[in-house]
Amino acid sequence: MSPDPTSWQFPVLAAVSAPFHIQGIRELSAEEQSKIDSFTKVSVDARNRFKLFTILQKNYDDWTKYIQSLFTQDDGFNEDEMVNLDRLQLNYLSSAKSLLDQFRQHWIQVYRNTDKASEYDEFLKTLENNSWAFAFFQDLRNFTQHCGLPTGNYSRNVNINSINIRIEADSAWLMAHYARWDKSKLSADRGKLNLLELLREYHQYLHQYLGSFLAHEFAPALLEAHNFFSGLAREVYDVHPKAAFKIITSIIRNGNSFNFEFKTPPANLLGSIGITITNNG
Repeated sequence: MSPDPTSWQFPVLAAVSAPFHIQGIRELSAEEQSKIDSFTKVSVDARNRFKLFTILQKNYDDWTKYIQSLFTQDDGFNEDEMVNLDRLQLNYLSSAKSLLDQFRQHWIQVYRNTDKASEYDEFLKTLENNSWAFAFFQDLRNFTQHCGLPTGNYSRNVNINSINIRIEADSAWLMAHYARWDKSKLSADRGKLNLLELLREYHQYLHQYLGSFLAHEFAPALLEAHNFFSGLAREVYDVHPKAAFKIITSIIRNGNSFNFEFKTPPANLLGSIGITITNNG
């Protein structure tokens, strides 16, 4: 391809490396330009939507790291510990609600007036039926928004051989302060609820089962966009393995230099949103 960018027909697939060295690889066809526009929308939407899973995981990591830090302390009860337990649970439950609500809206937009319109809510009901912890935290999330904090009891007992931590919610107290335990059918005879174990199970169902379900449902468009952009990226890396993959959309001459306008699609779209899909064919 000509080294003179004034002769290029845009858009152009390009390799960009420091110190701002730009090499055109080839001009892209009108069909490829149409795919770039379409798949850019797909990738932006996917990265925004699935970013919620990354946020959810980071909030869960913060929670587990803090729990681990409590096992290394040997002093007495600290009021800040209770505050942090509530704060981290609220952060997690808030991100879970955002994830569930936003994917529901996305589902409605994609599948409105089709036979699949109800499948998202049906899948959530399946998770609630299969896991009492999932159903409970669906209810507890609403409780924390309107009525109270999630941690009812926290204790840390230290002896010469071990540290024992209990983080609990009291069923009777929860029922006395909130009536809508519709999904979990919470009853007072459940007694003290181990929030450590229950939250661990809830996170597994959200991140693993719901995540896999949504990735599978939206995978066809994502996979097509991923393969298209990764194919362009491979063309660049085959010529310049250390260069960045870019698409130049236009240039403006500025004296003896040029100002380039770029698009930077994801070279690994699926990886950027934390999804791995294995092709068995």
